Amino acid sequence: MDNPTIVKLGGSVITHKGSSPPRVNEKHLRRIAEELAVCNSPLIVVLGGGAHGHQAAHRHGFGIPSSSPKQLLAGIPDIRHNMSLLSSRVEDEMNRQGVPSVTFSPFTFVTLRDNLIHDFPIGIIKKTLEAEAAVIIHGDVCFDEFKSVSILSGDTIAVHLAKKLATKAVFIGTNVDGVLEEDPQINPRAQYIPLINRSNFRQVLAHTGPSSDTDVTGGMTKKISELLELSNQNVDIAIFNLLIPGRLTDLLKEKPTICTRIQIS
Repeated sequence: MDNPTIVKLGGSVITHKGSSPPRVNEKHLRRIAEELAVCNSPLIVVLGGGAHGHQAAHRHGFGIPSSSPKQLLAGIPDIRHNMSLLSSRVEDEMNRQGVPSVTFSPFTFVTLRDNLIHDFPIGIIKKTLEAEAAVIIHGDVCFDEFKSVSILSGDTIAVHLAKKLATKAVFIGTNVDGVLEEDPQINPRAQYIPLINRSNFRQVLAHTGPSSDTDVTGGMTKKISELLELSNQNVDIAIFNLLIPGRLTDLLKEKPTICTRIQIS
């Protein structure tokens, strides 16, 4: 099997993140599925939760230190239902665009320990890729040995699979052009940083922060910190604007495009 490509679809792009009840952004999803069809390597598509995940998680106390184990456990059906709806719709659209796909729900096979991955078997995922089907996997609620349950983010999933499967590329789709020099909520003209490397990564981390939307997974700082773990594994890493048609296609075809690259080694 060739080295896989991982594409993370940001929840703020594939869902209407402010919508309650949650709704899939059908226009964006259709176009993204068309772009994914140009990928010529084994493909893993990781879904952010967006409206489907973050609202339910927040409603049940995830991200709030004082929440009781009972309160968190009560959120399982709500979060699982919403994420099943989202992943099923993405799977349907990818199949419709000629990308045969299989969905994996982490709740059913991944366990955590104090918010960190404890057990995440990948054998069936690898066999699915070898069968020439794309893998769809999403952020989810998972049982946690220390905290009853915790949220496993899509970014954490992408990094874990990249390490375990010798991935050739990890492309993180967001709603901005990459990692920005300033908070766009404060400065709408904030420019993206083309390259994060050994000389500037500490400065970049100091200026990034959590998402301004309802988000229980840590925002851009956590995203960059986790991706830095891949920087010495010869992985092509890019954070890009998934809202702009053609940028995902450019990355999949190894063409230059506007994005933030991460190259520390």
